[in-house]
Amino acid sequence: MNGKKKILFIPTIFEHSAKIINKTPSQVAVDRNLMEQAHVESYLLYRPDAVTVGIDVYNIEAEALGCKIKFHEDCSIPGIIEHPFLESYNLDSLYFSLERGRIKLILEAAEGVNKKIGTCTKVSVGISGPFSICAELAGFEKLIMDCISDEETVHAMLERVLEHQINYCDEIIKRGLGITLFESWAAPPLVSPDIYRNYVMPYEKKLINYIKKQGVLNVPLVIGGNTMAIINDMIETGTTLIISDFKTDINYYLEKARENDIFLRGNIDPKLIEKGPVEDIIECLKVMLDKVKGYNKFVVGSGVLPYNTPSENVLAIREYINNYVDCEYGFI
Repeated sequence: MNGKKKILFIPTIFEHSAKIINKTPSQVAVDRNLMEQAHVESYLLYRPDAVTVGIDVYNIEAEALGCKIKFHEDCSIPGIIEHPFLESYNLDSLYFSLERGRIKLILEAAEGVNKKIGTCTKVSVGISGPFSICAELAGFEKLIMDCISDEETVHAMLERVLEHQINYCDEIIKRGLGITLFESWAAPPLVSPDIYRNYVMPYEKKLINYIKKQGVLNVPLVIGGNTMAIINDMIETGTTLIISDFKTDINYYLEKARENDIFLRGNIDPKLIEKGPVEDIIECLKVMLDKVKGYNKFVVGSGVLPYNTPSENVLAIREYINNYVDCEYGFI
């Protein structure tokens, strides 16, 4: 590549990986071998620059800590249907064990993926932030109300869940895997900037700092939607990547990324990738690349690709990026 840096392409592929091997998301979500196969086959098809292993990644820790999951026979995504702390808190139940839920299944599947493609791309496990796990355990509305009326209990729960996540990260790291941190319940307007600053960010920061101290230097914090109101606090966590989601002003996020010398991922609307046409997808990509003006820590990404996304639409993005040349900024 004549010393020039290629643009990274990291679409978010979870349930769509099940489609690649003609299985349902629920079939893959509970089968270590199918999960490994789904992510390996997805990589071989699309050649993304990183792979995060999982299907219903936002459910894993919450399930291990007591949430009940509903699985489906169709292509629906497994979802949480019971919140164990909805009536009252039981903090003694918040402890880590490889035998709880699907923790071991995820680790073994990710290990298998890493053995097969780890020399070609970075393989990571997706984990949830402490706040989002607590939102699933208690129910989101109850958690928000208790942030106001029962701060002590909420912080105690967050600390217990943080410890759980630290233990989980130890298991991930010792297997030679990377970590992607998702905070699905923290995107404005779900939470206010004050709630984020006081109840979300401090625990993300502790977790990211711990992960980095173990030698994992790249720790992306993934929060979708319009995060402009909390972006400075997000950067304060130590994240190595921020996201400009498809409805946000990428110029604003580009400025923040440049100021802090961190990666910026620009997301293409996953519904656009699903529905097409390809011409509209590529036009969106062109506009985005023009706006970032060759920032050398830019990543082309997406929101979570729907199950039935046509492979040719994703491959069109891959092909365009492969052929993209920006001599001024060193991309090729």
